[in-house]
Amino acid sequence: MVVGVDVTVVDRIAAALQRHPRFAQKIYTEGERRYSASKPERWASRWAAKEAVRKLCSSSGEAMPAYRDIEVVRRRGGPPLVHIRGEETPIALSLTHDGGLAIAVAANQIRGRRRELPVPPADLVLAERPEDGHKGTFGRVVVVAGSKGFTGAPRLAAMGAARGGAGLVEVCVPEAIHSIVATGCLEVMPTPLPDAGTGVLHPDALATVRDRLGGADAMVIGPGLGRAPDTETTLLQLLVGLPCPAVVDADALNIVAASGFDLKRADQAVVVTPHPTEMARLAGTDTKAVQADRVGTAERYAQEHGVVVVLKGAETVVAATGHPTHIDTHHVVALATGGTGDVLAGLIGSMLAQGLTAYDAAIAGVTVHAQAGLMVQARRGRAGALASDVIDSLPAAQELLRQALEAATARR
Repeated sequence: MVVGVDVTVVDRIAAALQRHPRFAQKIYTEGERRYSASKPERWASRWAAKEAVRKLCSSSGEAMPAYRDIEVVRRRGGPPLVHIRGEETPIALSLTHDGGLAIAVAANQIRGRRRELPVPPADLVLAERPEDGHKGTFGRVVVVAGSKGFTGAPRLAAMGAARGGAGLVEVCVPEAIHSIVATGCLEVMPTPLPDAGTGVLHPDALATVRDRLGGADAMVIGPGLGRAPDTETTLLQLLVGLPCPAVVDADALNIVAASGFDLKRADQAVVVTPHPTEMARLAGTDTKAVQADRVGTAERYAQEHGVVVVLKGAETVVAATGHPTHIDTHHVVALATGGTGDVLAGLIGSMLAQGLTAYDAAIAGVTVHAQAGLMVQARRGRAGALASDVIDSLPAAQELLRQALEAATARR
């Protein structure tokens, strides 16, 4: 029997409800909100229950559901039921509260089949996770992203980094959208950047970004930035003489391509993560030509510009000078949805921050991302999956691959 246990301080949840107006809507279902009403111990008990169920799923090798996907359903004359995404589960749940603490114990009443371990790529490396590690052990990622009208990308990239295992994640966004982005940030730190009221990455932000990068182990830049003239100017100045490795994605790639900027000037390891059209702009060709020679295009650009190229799409290509070209063999149509590229950029940044080389970080990010996509596809289907679903599946996907690597090592 697999068990998940959580102990929560009642006052902590009560304080979160007061500080964050959207906390209740984000975490609890309508039925739970109605039942908990003005009783702090009920809110805390349900938080503890959700945490216990998520721990149970993780221990079972299953993808952890989002908090709001888990619902504690009261019934008369019996213990509460656990519903996940509206479906009743065989999970047994015990709740109690006393002395300012809420305690939940969740147990699988039906032992499912052990999840079959995937076959990891021969060149897959994952960062070590020592048992005595702390948040400083696992690195700090700074995400520079977002602009007016593009407020989802910063959070997707930041949560990709956080779910990838980074110890600390900071997301820097233009001041005009800071309040919007910050509302959805509980686990990552939102930082406003001076923008002179423009709502875009602006030269006034240079000093702040450079200050935040001073203590960073990796930077992710590009998701949702847009291509305003101020953004282009600021981005190109930021990329010169970086203090840490970087993942350059999305609009940052378009700016680099249009300006002809030499990424060797970054003086750090750089991973670029283009989709085929962005790759075409970088390489000075068209999308059809890229798709006709994906490996050759990626290899040539990597050699000419001294970067690691992650050319996204079915059979994602990872190319770097001095390394064998890696071709991911996954075909996951569920990943063909907006925002999953932002998640991948953050995930690769997380791998960099945890100490992997740029080449190893790229392969690790691509592999974990694809495995998470497979898990989402198995659960949700081939159509209708969301980038947030992929984020929620990243921890279980990485753990499954980690177990597969350990099993492979044990067999040798």
